[in-house]
Parts: sequence; C-alpha cells; structure tokens
Amino acid sequence: MSKTLIIAEKPSLAQKIVGAIGGMTRKQDYYEGQNYIVTSVFGHLLTLYDIEDYTGENKKSWSMEDIPFFPEKFKYKIKNDSGIKKRYKLIKDLINRQDVGCIINSGDADREGEVLINLVIYKIFSELKIQKQVKRIWLEDQTENTIRKELKYARDIKNTENLYKEGLARSYIDWLYGINLTRYISLKAGTTLNTGRVIIPTVKYIYDRDMEIKNFKPETYYTLPGEIEKEGQKIKIDFTDFKWKKEQLEAARNIENNFKNANIKVISVDNKTTIKKPKKLFSLASLQNYMSKKYKISLNKTLSIVQSLYEKGYLTYPRTNTEYMAEEEIPKVENIIKVINNSDIELKVTKAIFDSSKVESHSAITITEKIPDVSKLIDEEAKLYNVVKNRFMANFCKEECKLNQTTITFEIQNVSNEYKNQAKLKGTSILQLGYLKYENDLSEKAIPNFTEGEMLNCNFKLEEKQTTPPSKVTEAELNKFFEKPFKKQEIDNDEENADDDEDYKAILKGIEIGTPATRSGTVEKVKKIGYIKAEKNVLSITPLGERFIEILNQLNINLYKEKTVELSQNLKKIYNNEILIKDLLKTEEQQIKEIVNKNIEIERVESNSKKSNKKSKTKLGLCPICHNIVVENKAGYGCCGYKDGCKFFIGKNIAGRDISKSEAKQLLDNGETGLLQGFVSRAGKNFNAKLVLDNERKIKFEFKYK
Repeated sequence: MSKTLIIAEKPSLAQKIVGAIGGMTRKQDYYEGQNYIVTSVFGHLLTLYDIEDYTGENKKSWSMEDIPFFPEKFKYKIKNDSGIKKRYKLIKDLINRQDVGCIINSGDADREGEVLINLVIYKIFSELKIQKQVKRIWLEDQTENTIRKELKYARDIKNTENLYKEGLARSYIDWLYGINLTRYISLKAGTTLNTGRVIIPTVKYIYDRDMEIKNFKPETYYTLPGEIEKEGQKIKIDFTDFKWKKEQLEAARNIENNFKNANIKVISVDNKTTIKKPKKLFSLASLQNYMSKKYKISLNKTLSIVQSLYEKGYLTYPRTNTEYMAEEEIPKVENIIKVINNSDIELKVTKAIFDSSKVESHSAITITEKIPDVSKLIDEEAKLYNVVKNRFMANFCKEECKLNQTTITFEIQNVSNEYKNQAKLKGTSILQLGYLKYENDLSEKAIPNFTEGEMLNCNFKLEEKQTTPPSKVTEAELNKFFEKPFKKQEIDNDEENADDDEDYKAILKGIEIGTPATRSGTVEKVKKIGYIKAEKNVLSITPLGERFIEILNQLNINLYKEKTVELSQNLKKIYNNEILIKDLLKTEEQQIKEIVNKNIEIERVESNSKKSNKKSKTKLGLCPICHNIVVENKAGYGCCGYKDGCKFFIGKNIAGRDISKSEAKQLLDNGETGLLQGFVSRAGKNFNAKLVLDNERKIKFEFKYK
C-alpha cells in the first residue's frame, strides 16, 4: 500500500501532525502509521555554494581577482554538521522507499518554508534520479482541526510554484549582492564589512537620523500660554498665534504686559456624539510596534514569542503583512466566537475586518479555537496572547463605543482687536464603553463643564522655549520604515479607520523593504555586525556604522531604499509571472559588475571594533526561558541573556556523550530531542534516552518514549 511522507519544518510541528493523524508509531527520528510517514528537518539543511565551492580553489583570503563572480547555475550543499547530514540521509532514505508514493511539504506557511523543504526534496530527486508526486499543506494555525483539514485537501505543489520561484530569486539576489559587495567593500576598506540588499538601507536610515541630530542647532523662541482654573483643575490653554523668535523678545514682553488684566470668554461649547471604532487586527509589524511601545520588547523577541504561541496552536500564522482577514475565514471566526462563549461578542462581517483584496498570503494574527490557560504561559507569552485576544474581542464586541466629544472655543477679552485670538480646548467623556472594556486606547482627556458666554480669569505668562532635535530611531519606527519606506513614519496614528487602500496596493506591488519574516532578523544582524547599537529599543549608529555608510558613498554604491524597493518589486513580478528569474539576475549582475569595475580607491580603515572582528557565532535558536538568542561557545550552547541573569545552558557533553549543534537545536525547537544513544551513567553503564525540557525549562532525561 502506498504511503505519504510528510516533511515538517520543525520537530515540534511533526509531533502535532502525528497527534492530529493518530495511531502512529515512533521509529528512529520519524513516525509511521498505516497511511503516513512523518519526519522533519530542523532549519535549513542546505546552503548555497560559496565562490570557492564553484572554483574548487581553497583560498584563505579574498582577492579582487575573484570578483565579481556570477555562477552559471546556483548550487546548494548540505551544511557541514553531523546532525544535519544524518537527518538529510534519513529523509533521502524515506523518499527512496518503494512504498512512498507522495511527499508533502509541510514547511512553515511562507516563502521560506516553501523553499526550505522543496530544495531538500528536489535535490534528493536529482541525486536518486527519481520523480514522485509532491504536495503542499498550508497551516494558518497549528490546531489539530486545521492540520486534518489540510491533509485531506493537500494541494499539488504546482499551486505554490510562483512562491518557490520568488523565494529562489530572493536567495540568489541576496547571494549576489552579499557575496560580491561584502568582498569588494571589505577589500577596499581593509577590514571586513558585511553588507547586503536590506542591510544597507537599514543602516542608512539610522545614520541619516543620527547625523540630523548631530548637526541640529537649537533655536530660542517664546510663547504666551494662558492658564485658567475651573472646578479645582488648572488648565493650560495655548494660543497658537502667540509665537515669537528670539529677536522679538521685547515685543513679546509688551504683549504680555497688555494681557495682565485680560479675561477669556467662552464663545461656544460644541458637544458631539461619536462612535469610536477599534483599531484593526494585528499584522506582524503592528503587533511588534505595539509590544515595543507598551512593554519595551524588541521586534525579534516579539516574533519569537508569537512564533512560539503559533507552534502551540494558540495564535494564527505570525509572518503576515496585513491587518485584515480573508472572507473565506468567516466560518472559522464564527467557530472561535462559539468557543469563547461570551454574550458580549458577535460575528461582524464588515470590510473593516474581512477584505480578501488586502490579504496576500496570510490573514491578520488572531487567536484560534484552542484557548490556553494563560496562567500557565510564560509571562511575556501571556502578555502577548492577551494583547492579541483583546484586539480580537474589541473588533467583534457587540456593543458600540459611544463618546461625547466637547470642543470649547475661547476668546481673549479686554484687549485691542489685533490681540483677540481664539483658542480651542477639546475633551471626551464616555457614554457607552463598547470595545474599550477590552482595549482602552482612549487618549483624549476629560474636561470640566463650561457654559457659553462664561468669563474666566486667565493668567498669561511668557515662556522661553527651544526647538528640539528629532528623536532617535526606535525599533518600532524602523519597522514602519520597512513597511512604508516612502511614507512619513507615524507610530501613534489614531486614525484607525483611515483609508488604507493605497498602502495595501503598494505592499502587494512589493513597495517595501524586507519581508515580515526577515525584518526583525535583519535588525538583529546589523546589531551583531556592530553597525548600530540598541538601548531599550532606541537605535543609534556606531562609529563602524558611520564609516560603513561613508565608504558606500565614497565607492558610489547607492543601494539605499530606492534600489532595495526596486529589487523587491522585481521579486514580486517573478511571483506574478511578469519576469523570469534569469532576466532579473542578468540585470542585477550588470549593476554589480559596474560597481566593482569602477575599482575606486579609498582610505582604508585602520582598525575595527573588537566586536566586529570576532567570529560571528551561529544562532542555534531561542532561549525557552527569556527568548534571547542561544549560541555556541567552548563549553556548550548558552543564552546571550546571561548578562541579564538568564542561566539557560546546554552542555556540549552530557553524561559522557557529545551533544551536536543539530541536537541542541532540536531540543530548543521542539523541547526534546529524538532518542539519543551512548550516554554513560555514573555506574559506568551505557543507556539511551531523550533529552527534554521540563516545565521549569531544565534539561532532563526521558526514558519512557514511544
């Protein structure tokens, strides 16, 4: 009987698939049942060739003679890791089984998942000189119902072929720019300066802001606000026309003297009842920005938390660029509302929530029908889950949010007509809570009661002020720049229901920098290289970053936002079948050739920071305790949050057995390894066991396994 082999992107997903299918038996690093075999990769098993792999030369240093280099055909190799090689062989053996008639790609529901699994399948097909049917499942969430439904209706891999082509093109373009320009710039500068298609505009954005701050010259000016007292509350009223430059100080003081006996009169009191709508559902960027502002959590950490909740089945797929849901998901939402069983919530089918025209691959991030016991989640997981749940509840709240918005208009009295300026004071009172009971985002303040014609004593006092420089770039602002590189960044935009049609048309055309899946990783990479530094999510350029941008300018390398967006648009054209990969590569190769062939000489960088000269450590995964990065060191695999007190650590040798990088990664990704052989007890006896993370995130042996 023919069986179907399912290849998941992570062991944790493989286990969920096994649970959804049921009746499967654990084998050596895979599961098998009557109709299915389930296994997984753990991250990228393959990597693109380096230049030396193509040339066959084993050079220890870079040379201008080797660049620009353009492969005739891009090739992939297995990563040099014993665990990865072992897993690749296992998958190859399973694909080659006579009883396996179909293979299902169960990579993450994104471009990377498409490429990551397909590359392994197609490379093995080529090596074995065979061809078998390949299908795809696309998991918007990892609940058992969704998994079973996707397996039942698994689609032919041709349905996602354009996504695969775009993913390949993105990898090839990043290789061409990353390999060629990193070597070119580094050789010219005399020190290693890593670069790439998205790295350059990222550093440039922060560089430009810091240069603006550095060159800013403050200017003195004067204002004349008034202060009144009403119902025991002191209220400041700004008359916007009263503003003078430094050289106008004498005139400003004369006006202040004229206002000593002035009163202000309430000209009008305007009350208006309004319906306030909740903010839209979360895209990854808007969720990252919210968590950054409210809890000071970095973009990368937010992504790791929401990814963890997705893998546990509590949230939908995180790497989305939309705040809308597809219309075909209405029944799914109806089911979630039934599970919540809250009489205050009802299904609302409106374009503000459901609009398929604004959904590219994935809908907005929402809760699923699988509701967790929040008290058992890690603190930051609980915070993020509640944020997403409350936004969901706000959007489907039955009761409308009604506000009374009051606008008071004042006019200065007892002065000559030329000074009879008017000022407005606005305040809000809540008539009906509505969605505010789930997410109170009301920023307007309440004000006392005023009556038309009322006269008030007002104290006018001249204030000296200075113009202020622009603020430092925050991670949230940088994230907005990635999303909308040609639009002014407004993190605190309260226009929840503003027309965003043009924004979504731009996104669908590829007018963006990076993707939701890669942006936070880019920021972390640029920090790690040493071009920028972060303090409480505020970003600053470093001396190395300044020199990097200066060198780009000296070498006439203009790969700033305009060029990066152009490349992004071309990648989207590949997805839409408007251009071919080979034609895009030919165009970009010509541009790289023009840059390198200029061969401009510049002043070399004498020394580099210690941090930038250190060998880059391989990121194995995320710490299960604090969600920081886990990297390899001499003794094992430790959390980078150790300076903040995190003590999570995986030893390189446990009970007399060496633990490989791939096994450590499996433990981080899945919370457990496969069955490991060769441990030695204190009594000197050999034993086999799995390594697992218990509820306290401590490493334990597990001897009972299926």
